[in-house]
Amino acid sequence: MTALSVIRSAMIPSTGPIEDFDLVRLDGRPLLVCVDTVNDVFLWDPSEDRWSRHRLDMPFPKDSGIDAIEVLAIGAVAHNGRIVVGGGADHQPFAQWDLESGAVRVFVDESHAGLGRSLGMELDGRPMLVGGDSSTSPRVRVYDVERRELYAELCDHHFDGLGGLTSGMLKDRPVLVSGSWDGSAAIWDLREKRSLVGFSRYAGGLQGVGLVSVGGRSHVVAAGRDEVVLGDPETGEWGEPLTWPDDIAELIAKDEFDDFITCMDAGLVDGRPLAVTGTGEGRLYVWDLEDGIVLGEPLAEHDGEVSALRLTEIDDRPAVITAGRDGRLLMWSLDSV
Repeated sequence: MTALSVIRSAMIPSTGPIEDFDLVRLDGRPLLVCVDTVNDVFLWDPSEDRWSRHRLDMPFPKDSGIDAIEVLAIGAVAHNGRIVVGGGADHQPFAQWDLESGAVRVFVDESHAGLGRSLGMELDGRPMLVGGDSSTSPRVRVYDVERRELYAELCDHHFDGLGGLTSGMLKDRPVLVSGSWDGSAAIWDLREKRSLVGFSRYAGGLQGVGLVSVGGRSHVVAAGRDEVVLGDPETGEWGEPLTWPDDIAELIAKDEFDDFITCMDAGLVDGRPLAVTGTGEGRLYVWDLEDGIVLGEPLAEHDGEVSALRLTEIDDRPAVITAGRDGRLLMWSLDSV
C-alpha cells in the first residue's frame, strides 16, 4: 500500500467543529449533511465545494417549556427529490425534518431517551431513518420516512448508549448492526423486526460497527478503545483482536497508549475487506481485515479528534470521507490500497 492522498478538502463555515455527518445521494450527486458542536446543520456539495446552512424548526410542543433544540447526531435520506434528516443529542430524543425548509416532519417523543447515533438507509427501496438511544437500556428505532411513522422498535440487548450503527445484508436479510458503549453488539432482522444474534460484551465499549464479507463469509467488525475485532454472526462470538504495528502494540502492552479509536467504518474496496479507524489525536488507520493487520503508516491530516468517517465511492472511485474537530472534511482516495 502506498500513502493515501487527500483529493478534496473543505472547512465548515461555523464557529463549532464537526460532530457528525451522513452521506446522501440526491439526483446521483453525493452530498454531506453535517452537524457541528453548536447544533447547526450544514450541507456540503463536494462537486462544487459549496456550503449551505439550514435552520431546523423546534420539534418540541409549545407547552414543553423547552426553548432550544440540540442536534449532535445526524442521519439523512433522499425522498421525493428532497433531503430528510433525523437527529438529536444526549438530551434530545430523535426528530425528523425537511432539510431545505427546516420544517419538522416527526415531532420528538418526550418519553424517549436522548439520541446516541443516527443513520439513513433503505429497506426494500424505502427510505428509513434510524436512531439509537444514548441512555441505559437503549432502544434502536427505525422510522419509515414516507409514511412518517415508527416502523420498528428494537431493544433488550444493550445496557448502555449506542456507540455504533450500520445497515447491510446478511445473506438475503436486510439487517441493522448496533454496538453499545457497554461493549455489546446485536444484529437485527429488519423485515421480521427481531434480533438474530447478540454478541457478548467486549471490553472497553464499542465506538463503531460494520458488516463486511471476509474470507467469503459475513462478519461483524467492531472497534473499541484500542482494538479492532471481527465477530461471527452465526455464533455471536468475537475473534482475536487485529494486530497493531509493533510500536503501538508495545505501548498498549505497557498501558501507555492514549490515542484511542473514536470512530470506524468497514466495507469492501475493490473486493478487499477493509476497515478505517479514526483516533483522538487525528490519525487514520487502514486495516486489512483478511490479514488482520494495519496497512502502511497512519494518516495524520486532522488537527485533533476524528469525529466521524465514511467509506464510499466518489466519481466511481473508492474513497473515505473524514470529519474532524478541526472543522475540516477530508476526502481520501483509496485507489492505492
